[in-house]
Amino acid sequence: MRFITAPALWLVCFLSVITLTESARILAITAVPSYSHQIPFQPLWVALSQRGHQVIVLTTDPIGDPSLTNLTEIDFRSNYNIFKKIDFAKLRFTDSWLTISRNIMWENFYELTDTILKHPKVQKMYAPNSDEHFDLVIAEVLMSPALYVLAHRFNAPLIGTTSLPLFASHYYSFGFPVLPSHPSTWEMEYNTGFNLSLWQRMTNFIRLWNYIYNMHNEFMSRQQALAKEYFGKDVPDIIEMEKNISIIFCNLQEITSFIRPQPQNVIYFKSFHQMKKPAALPNDLKTFLDDVPNGFIYVSLGTNVAIQSLPKHLRHVFYYVFANLPCKVVWKFDGDSSNLSNNIFAANWFPQQDILAHPKIRLFLYQGGAQSTEEAVYNAVPLLGIPILADQCTQVRKMVSIGVAKSLEIVDLTVKELNSSIMDILLDERYKERMLEIKALYEDKPNNMELEDAIWWTEFVIRHKGVSHLRTSIANESWYERYDMDIIAILSIIMFITLMITLLIIYKLLKIIFNWLCTKKPIDVKKKSN
Repeated sequence: MRFITAPALWLVCFLSVITLTESARILAITAVPSYSHQIPFQPLWVALSQRGHQVIVLTTDPIGDPSLTNLTEIDFRSNYNIFKKIDFAKLRFTDSWLTISRNIMWENFYELTDTILKHPKVQKMYAPNSDEHFDLVIAEVLMSPALYVLAHRFNAPLIGTTSLPLFASHYYSFGFPVLPSHPSTWEMEYNTGFNLSLWQRMTNFIRLWNYIYNMHNEFMSRQQALAKEYFGKDVPDIIEMEKNISIIFCNLQEITSFIRPQPQNVIYFKSFHQMKKPAALPNDLKTFLDDVPNGFIYVSLGTNVAIQSLPKHLRHVFYYVFANLPCKVVWKFDGDSSNLSNNIFAANWFPQQDILAHPKIRLFLYQGGAQSTEEAVYNAVPLLGIPILADQCTQVRKMVSIGVAKSLEIVDLTVKELNSSIMDILLDERYKERMLEIKALYEDKPNNMELEDAIWWTEFVIRHKGVSHLRTSIANESWYERYDMDIIAILSIIMFITLMITLLIIYKLLKIIFNWLCTKKPIDVKKKSN
């Protein structure tokens, strides 16, 4: 038998890899019914399908492009009804995010996950008698961990995605430091910061660790039960599955976030969806903006906050201030706009990226969403943040810290505060100049091929059936081992015992000396002189 030469062997191996990669079947799930959670990853699904992969996406916002023959979308837009029951604007006036998350979001995400797993098309895929197979499962890591079991069902590696910064519970699962008082811990909202008092840091420590404990023992337990209901009692522990996620694609950039130690298997990227060339504006909006001698400001509080759900006095704050500005206003507005001032153009939807790219825009008043922040930086538009929920407080705080934004608290917003903040940014050129500097930092990368990088990492995981070498073994250690709490406890006990023994010895010595001094006979001075 003739031996295969080394070059020929390399060629065979290379072609095998290419064949494996090009023929991969990928199941992707973006569970959260929010447009901002869907659009960052849509270009990835498109690019993977165009490379020959068979991609099936479970999404609330289908692309619906018939030319993408390798992309199949299962429509879950009805899941928007689950989140429509939540009035985020009103919740901003009552509870902290940790309380909202535990009392409201956990239940809604349970319903969301259940809706996905019981969908007939999804059940058909993972049924015990199904011959369906996937080479990779990609799942959003935001509060739907029962979906991880799909990777186990298909014996496929798991990639996570998130359009938010990682949760503190993720850092714990992945074996990285949990930082209750660091500004990057967005769940703590305004309670974090630098140079906090001992009392504040202790309060943050107790609150956050209590939340993580309940997340693992209450929320994860319910998700585990849900997984068993659909996949049988032999499903693996979803907490362990989370620890073993191959990589996570995180829509985050260093310049727009507070830096902290990060897992090696978390891949950060700028939004793939950012348009390089703006499209033409709708005719009515274009006509409105054709005559803007003083420029205009764009106002949007995102897709999850309805202006009409704000208290009446707050709505009037916005109406009055916008009507009296020396510039025009483009306002994403969900109510009756017939009575608004003539300098305001209102609609319930706008092509945001095209508006932010307009040369006459002077300010973006927004809620602090991550994608909106990226789009503002890309177009060098100064910001005025009014955060409402989740990571928005931290995002706005970061933009304020780098000198491109001001921040307002919606709970006690007044006409004077809103007007003065807007006018300060409009009249102070330093906000625009600083944003141009941040834009330059944002784009100064060794390469701008982040979508290609994400594709490479995706195919890398498929080729190697996971990337365990990027995960730290600390994730498998118990909480007291990873923080050396057992060693600290033993050393503390030894030091305490040593201190007590030392104090006891000192006490005994002092007692002996005192007794000796008290029992010593006094010297008779007169007798000694005779």
